[in-house]
Amino acid sequence: MLNPENLRQTVVAFAPPYLPIPCFPEVIGALLEHLMPLEWEDLNERGRNFLKWISVKAEAIDSLLPESSDSPTRGFELLAINREGNGFVKISEQSKELEIPSVMLRFSTLIATFLTVRLLLKQMKEDGFPAPSLVFTQNVDGDYLNYPRALQNLLQLFPECQQMFHFEVSELLTEDYVTTIRTLAEDLGIRFVLDDTNKMDARVHQKLLDLADWIKIDFQATASIEERLREGQGEQILLHLELYAHGAGSPVIVFEGLGDESQLKSFLQERWRNSETALYQQSRERLPLPPWDRYFGLIQDYHEVEKGLFYQGLLVSQIEASEG
Repeated sequence: MLNPENLRQTVVAFAPPYLPIPCFPEVIGALLEHLMPLEWEDLNERGRNFLKWISVKAEAIDSLLPESSDSPTRGFELLAINREGNGFVKISEQSKELEIPSVMLRFSTLIATFLTVRLLLKQMKEDGFPAPSLVFTQNVDGDYLNYPRALQNLLQLFPECQQMFHFEVSELLTEDYVTTIRTLAEDLGIRFVLDDTNKMDARVHQKLLDLADWIKIDFQATASIEERLREGQGEQILLHLELYAHGAGSPVIVFEGLGDESQLKSFLQERWRNSETALYQQSRERLPLPPWDRYFGLIQDYHEVEKGLFYQGLLVSQIEASEG
């Protein structure tokens, strides 16, 4: 099972009994045992079963300034979800109750991410769509960085994800991880998204700016900028973003939590003139745009509390194919 070719044939399963999300219980279990045998051995049966059914939901990342009639969707941030429809905070609480190390939860989520991306690409190819040049992102913290060999082995099993995947550097990382991150970027070809948040140590932020392909303005920072705009600080906001884009050298700035009705979105669409830095928006509540609406659905349709998109349109055809 544990080679790229066999993993391409992986059969997806429904997540009983709640959401129609794609899960890969047998593969996730086998890969966790392969990547971290000692940690896997220490888990009890309930803990192992919990990790096997971790899946992912998505938040769409769309261009604020579409240059053509093509879909403005440029990528997705992928976030953990379990078979009850709970997000990462609840999943983390359940993991602690089951005495599951956080590193196991992180790798379970990353495996589910890679398997789901592969499933999406496979289905799009069967539907006659060209392979998209999307970026998929997921948070990276000390759990991944303390297991570089496991991370390297996992990346080798999913070579197509190497170019499509960006790790989003956690704002909680401390300065002693900077060298590790730079080494991983060089040795493994890992690409990074950098959070812009007041929670991140300023020295860490400065030392990693040159590595970042994307800069993300987090939800709280986006809300703060929206408030400043309402106070009449539009020109100062533009100047700050222009200087930031130039200093970071990043071709993309992503505003998390920027809704379609936001005054800030309209303002930036009208006033942004820097052609070297693209502006993107990321929203938890945005409907999927064509052609993604045939693969993604709003999780609110199934779960009133959780927000984001999930891979609603992938399951039926895959289950039918496996049964046939």
